[in-house]
Amino acid sequence: MSAAVSVAIVGVENLAGEAVLAVLEDHEFSFAQVRLVDLEAVAGGRLMVKGQSLKVEPLERFDFTEVQAVLFLGDPALTNDWADKASVAGCMVVDTTGALRECPEVPLVVAGVNDEVLAGCTRGAKVCAADSQVVQAALAVQPLLSAGLEALVLATYQSMSTRGQEALEALAMQTGKLLNGQPVEKGVFDKQVAFNLLARVGEPLDDGGTLPEQQFAEDLRRVLGLPQLLVSITCVLVPLFYGNAQVLQVQTRETLELKRINSAIRKLDGLKLLDKPAAGGFPTPVTDATGSDQVWVGRLRTDSGDSRRINMWTVSDNLRKGVALNSLQTVELLIKGLL
Repeated sequence: MSAAVSVAIVGVENLAGEAVLAVLEDHEFSFAQVRLVDLEAVAGGRLMVKGQSLKVEPLERFDFTEVQAVLFLGDPALTNDWADKASVAGCMVVDTTGALRECPEVPLVVAGVNDEVLAGCTRGAKVCAADSQVVQAALAVQPLLSAGLEALVLATYQSMSTRGQEALEALAMQTGKLLNGQPVEKGVFDKQVAFNLLARVGEPLDDGGTLPEQQFAEDLRRVLGLPQLLVSITCVLVPLFYGNAQVLQVQTRETLELKRINSAIRKLDGLKLLDKPAAGGFPTPVTDATGSDQVWVGRLRTDSGDSRRINMWTVSDNLRKGVALNSLQTVELLIKGLL
């Protein structure tokens, strides 16, 4: 790879930024230089990347012509305000904030699932890295695609980190107060979150669903290239700090033997199977997924009423795997296609 390839990471002073820096520390990527950038109000500090202390440069004075790719993290306003400037400067733009997800001309990517949508991307191209929930689900059903997906029923159990720093702090505060016998305030949520489950995440819609559930279904169909796929999703917020879990029932056109599915899972880099009858023979968000680069799969079984229905339980580190690794792998794919 050319030593001239540089990547700017915009929006590093947040949870996603922390996860990206951790992945950079643990992996080797083809780009030779990383530039850390954020709004002037929070820029100026220094962060460690691969043993180097890098200064966080002010976005308002950053010269995009000095880099070949830009990764946007955190606040969608960063993408809305600066992505066009980066694109005009010839940078390939990868957005993780969701600001570009509704643009039909912008590819929506889960690295390792639909890499082909990046074919033909040139300098100035914009790409949307899929949401962490979509990353987890798309990778989990990938071994079943050959049997023809007909329908998917999914429940997702999301940790507080999916809602940002304020949600993490609310959970910590409420937990501490309740353990000390003190009353809690609801804060940023409609109801108490500590030691509780919230069965509605996001803006409610007229049909009883929510906007995040609708967007999740739309994005999953798009990534899988199955616009007619029947998808039903329920999102639940759970009192975990990090990590997500999903329960899936997938109906396929053809019957697949479990041995064949197990074999397919083991061959995919992004998946890890833990499905044993012994005690503890299933993955959890905390003990297995946190800090991991894989989507973990367990409780794999056929439905008792229809052998074409496959049930499974999956867990993933929503920040590390779902945001950081997927977006950096997308940047890597774009750079390899350019050089």
